[in-house]
Amino acid sequence: MDQSFYSIYSHGFVRVCVGAPAVRVADPAFNVARAIEMAHVAHERSAALLALPELGLSAYSIDDLLHQAALLDSVEESAGRLIAATSDLMPVVVAGAPLRWRGRLYNCALVIHRGRLLGVVPKTYLPNYREFYERRHFASGGFVAGEEIEVAGRTAPFGTD
Repeated sequence: MDQSFYSIYSHGFVRVCVGAPAVRVADPAFNVARAIEMAHVAHERSAALLALPELGLSAYSIDDLLHQAALLDSVEESAGRLIAATSDLMPVVVAGAPLRWRGRLYNCALVIHRGRLLGVVPKTYLPNYREFYERRHFASGGFVAGEEIEVAGRTAPFGTD
């Protein structure tokens, strides 16, 4: 029997990994190291896609620290490390990060593959109830389409399209 029969990819399926790394609040260097470890595991398991947590490079619950330039600079530097670390890995990696664009802050998903930043998607629906008050920190990406963003010296498409 043809060996390709045993590959899920030959049947139109893909293997998807969801990563939930331990993160440290406002410690992008630590958080990206965990994300890179998970990207390697996903690669070893022949995954086509690795989905990492929302705001995984900064940690989600950092509240007003999101307004600190030092933190946002560190997040961008860490995004650059993650992009570079994927150059020899198979999976597309989707990682969450707070990113600045045109004077506003967006809760974004970075889409990365083989050392390239393919695109950045800003979150559109920002919850504002119970423990969530994202509108305090982030702009909605609902009206962003057909734009570009620079992240760690790389330019990529930016928007919900």
